[in-house]
Amino acid sequence: MKHLPKVSVLIPMYNAEKYIGEAIESIQNQTYKNLEIIIVDDGSSDNSYEIAKKYQNIYFNIILHRQKNQGPGAARNSAFSLSSGEYIQYLDADDLLAPRKIELQVRELLRHDKKTFVFGNVVEFTESISDGKFFNFPFFKNYDNPIEFLKDFWSSSGMIATHSFIVSRELIQNCGLWNETWILNEDGEFISRLISESTKAIYLSHSFSYYRKGNTTSLNSTRTERHYISQFDSYDSYYNIYKYKFDKDPSLLMALAKRYSLLIYNMYPNFPSLRKEVEKKLFALGLNKPIIVGSKKFVLLAKLIGFYNALYIQNFFQSYFKKNAK
Repeated sequence: MKHLPKVSVLIPMYNAEKYIGEAIESIQNQTYKNLEIIIVDDGSSDNSYEIAKKYQNIYFNIILHRQKNQGPGAARNSAFSLSSGEYIQYLDADDLLAPRKIELQVRELLRHDKKTFVFGNVVEFTESISDGKFFNFPFFKNYDNPIEFLKDFWSSSGMIATHSFIVSRELIQNCGLWNETWILNEDGEFISRLISESTKAIYLSHSFSYYRKGNTTSLNSTRTERHYISQFDSYDSYYNIYKYKFDKDPSLLMALAKRYSLLIYNMYPNFPSLRKEVEKKLFALGLNKPIIVGSKKFVLLAKLIGFYNALYIQNFFQSYFKKNAK
């Protein structure tokens, strides 16, 4: 496959000594061989860098860079600046790729233009990939129109894992690099920009990767008010996509409103000042109250007694059972 284009695998790494070796091996075991691996150590305080260095001494295709801690966006951007591949594969240091993942997606990409977004399925696991479970989200399908993809993506609480897709360098250059200040939803915002710049999206269910759940040493592991502010700010980018690229499509607006409403749902009862700011955004979008989102039982209750009354009752019972479980 030497005649096939080079793929750069970009790995941001922070305190991943338990996982980085396995991640590197999952790349080296790819059936697609025209690869370079760019690892950016984002100020790790454990032995991550030393372990990665040992692999660099074994494999000729690894570039290892060290920088002070700046966050996942900055690490990914640094890796991109060091890369030379025609196509880009992102991979967090604790996640894995199935052996044929890159081959299947590159072969599909070569059948289409450089603005095509190709993504695959994801297996979520904790300890062993053999015990993993496939994601199943409604937007896991092909799209000929990026606006339809965005509607389904924004309307769902599902995720597109950063390692599930491969895109061209050209598409990334068109949409811009990762935001380096946000600490939550920087991936959803970046992927939304990629989708908005794409001509089509192709989903390959037989091409998959592995997402490690419950890793407390990952670049994003806790959610504070600062995390929710980051998520809130990232939705300004969603609004700009809606306003400037898709001529204020009303159904896309409702999908964005669901995102804001879900943010309120997830924060409640904490951070009341921030919730007020989210409510102002909903009002600016033309809504006088949040859209009812949440679990099926919550939605049924909220339709009967209202969104905030249902949130209050849900929080009351959650607090009660948590207190009595101790």
